[in-house]
Amino acid sequence: MLDASQKTLLNQLLATITRDQQLWLSGYLWGKAEGNEITALPAQQKEKPAIEIFYATETGNAKALALQLMNRLKNAGYKAKNSAVNRVKIDTLTQCTLAVFLISTHGEGDPPTSAQSFFDSLRNAQGTILGDLSYAVLGLGDSSYTIFCGAATTLDAQLARLGARSVHPITLLDVDYAAHTDRWMDGLVQSLDSKYGATTSTPTTTATTPTVHTGKGYSRLEPIEATVQHSVILNDRDSNKQTYHIELIPSAPLAYACGDALGIMLPVGDDGKEPTPRLYSIASSPLAHKGEIHLTVALATHKNADGTVGYGLASKYLADMQEGDIVRVYVAQNQLFKLPAMDVDIIMIGPGTGIAPFRGFVYERAERGDTGRNWLFFGDQHAHCDFLYQAEWQEHLATGALTHIDLAFSRDQEHKVYVQHKMLERASELMAWIRGGASIYVCGAKDPMSHDVDAALRQIIISQEKMSDAQATDYLADLLELGRYVKDVY
Repeated sequence: MLDASQKTLLNQLLATITRDQQLWLSGYLWGKAEGNEITALPAQQKEKPAIEIFYATETGNAKALALQLMNRLKNAGYKAKNSAVNRVKIDTLTQCTLAVFLISTHGEGDPPTSAQSFFDSLRNAQGTILGDLSYAVLGLGDSSYTIFCGAATTLDAQLARLGARSVHPITLLDVDYAAHTDRWMDGLVQSLDSKYGATTSTPTTTATTPTVHTGKGYSRLEPIEATVQHSVILNDRDSNKQTYHIELIPSAPLAYACGDALGIMLPVGDDGKEPTPRLYSIASSPLAHKGEIHLTVALATHKNADGTVGYGLASKYLADMQEGDIVRVYVAQNQLFKLPAMDVDIIMIGPGTGIAPFRGFVYERAERGDTGRNWLFFGDQHAHCDFLYQAEWQEHLATGALTHIDLAFSRDQEHKVYVQHKMLERASELMAWIRGGASIYVCGAKDPMSHDVDAALRQIIISQEKMSDAQATDYLADLLELGRYVKDVY
C-alpha cells in the first residue's frame, strides 16, 4: 500500500505523462515486482501526417488505384483521403502539406478531360506558392503513344516550378501497370516513413488489386483475332460522309461491357514499325449481340498538300475490310463509362459516331428489363442521309426502350443547330430528370462539342435552379465526382 505522500507524488507524475507512458509505467512496475529490470522508455513515435490523394482519370483506372492507395496508406498508419483533381483549386493545394497525384494520360500527352482546368490553373500560377507542399506523382499511360505519360511528367514539372518538393521519385507505368502498383506503393510508404520518422514496420498490403483485363484478347500486349462478319455504310448516297457499321466475331470468347472500347491493331508500316492502336467505342450489347462486337466507324478524310484526298490510317483500314477478313483486337475497359443501376434514368448525348456506345446502352437495358428511362440527343448534318441507325431508334421508341429522342441536323436549315441547342430547348424537363437522379453521358468530339455541352448544362442549371455561374460549375463538378456526369470524348 502507498502512504498519502507517495500517492500524492504518484498522482503528480501521472498528470505529466501521456497515456502510452502510463501503460508503459504499469508494465514497468509489474516487471519490477517480478524481479525483471527494464532500463529505458521506448521512444515516442512521431505522429504521421495526413495525405491528400488526387486522381485524374479518363477510364477509371486512376480512380480505382487511388482507392487502393488510400487503403494502403491507412494500413501504414497515415490519415488519407482521395478526390478528383477537377475539385482541386490552387488555393486548396497551398493549404496541403503532403499530396500524392495519380494521373492518367489521354491521347498524345494530354491530361484527362476532367483535369484540364486544373492543369490550366497550375500553368497560369506564378511564384513559389506551393513551397509548403511535399508530393509524389504516379503516371499511367501507354508506351505505344509518342508522348508516354505526358500528363504526369507535365504535372511533376509544374509542381516543382511552383516550389513543391518531391518525396518520392516520379513513377510512370505502362498498360500492364497492375503488375507494378504494389511495389510502387511499398516504395512510397518507405519514402514517407523515412521522411516523417515512422518507426513501425510496414504492414503487408491488404487492399484489393483493381480488376484489369490481362488474358488473351484483353490487352494490347496480347490481342485476339476477330473476323469481319458484316460491314455496311450507314449514310445514304447524298451524304458527305461514309460511316460504317462493322460486325466482328472474335476467335475466342471476348468479354466486354457496354461503354468499353475496342482496340484495333494496325499492320506494320513501311518503316517496319507497328502504328499506335486505335480505340473505337463498342456499339453493341454483350447480352443482345452474343458472340459479336459492333463498331461505328467514320472514314476520316483530309486534304493533302498536293490537293488529293487523304484518309485516316485506322478508319481506312477498317473501311476496306471485307467479310471474312481478319483484324487483331483487344478490349480497352472504361471503368467510368458504365450503365447505372437498372432503375436509374440516363441522358445520352452523342452526335455523329458518338452515338456508338448508346446503341449498346439501349439494347442492353432493354435486354435486362431496366426500368430506368432513356433519353437520347443525336445530331449530324442531314436528316435524310445521316440519321445513323434510324430504324433501330424508331423501333426502340415504339417498344418503350427509348423514352425520348431529340435530333439536331445542322445543315437542314439556314442556321446551324447542334445537340446543345436541343438541350437548351428542353431545359426544364432535362433539369427535372437530373434532379431525379439521372446520369448524363457524353460521347463524341472533345472540341468543340463536349465544351459546348458543358456550357449548355451550366446554362440549364443556372436558369432552372437559380444559381450563379460558380454554383452551377460546382453542381456539375459534384455530378462528375458522383459518376453521374461521364464523358468519353476524343
